[in-house]
Amino acid sequence: MDHWTAFKTELGVCGWIALTWNERGLRTLKFLEEDPGLETEALPPWVAEAVERLKAFLAGHGNALQGIPLDLEGLSPFHQRVYEVLLATLPGQTLSYGEVALLAGSPGAARAVGQAVARNPLPLLVPCHRVLAANGPGGFSLFGNLQAKARLLALEGVLLPC
Repeated sequence: MDHWTAFKTELGVCGWIALTWNERGLRTLKFLEEDPGLETEALPPWVAEAVERLKAFLAGHGNALQGIPLDLEGLSPFHQRVYEVLLATLPGQTLSYGEVALLAGSPGAARAVGQAVARNPLPLLVPCHRVLAANGPGGFSLFGNLQAKARLLALEGVLLPC
């Protein structure tokens, strides 16, 4: 059974994040424009720590999001491999869609990587914002704009060209 919580953030384009989790790890992270207005349950210590780390990252006070327990069960094997590649990237490191495909064991599957990235159930934690097109920043489905991608990368010390 999944549990959930929501919390306010410092991210300029969106004020709230909702998380779901189970005993294995976080399952989803969604961005909300306003408080969902529902009462949340008491958080297990590991979820409370994940919330604090996410708040710190979005406020520009650290980028230590690695190691937060995630539950990626039920996803396709290809999506799991793509997310494992992204989880292995370090803050400030970027990869192209083609590089992710190669590292995921599917050379030439850059478009499929794009689809996996667009369906990422745990943005920020599975750092899809670190994937760039070979000829520029590429698309970004989070909030439907590249400004959010640029802001997230800037928090990690990466500046995109104007």
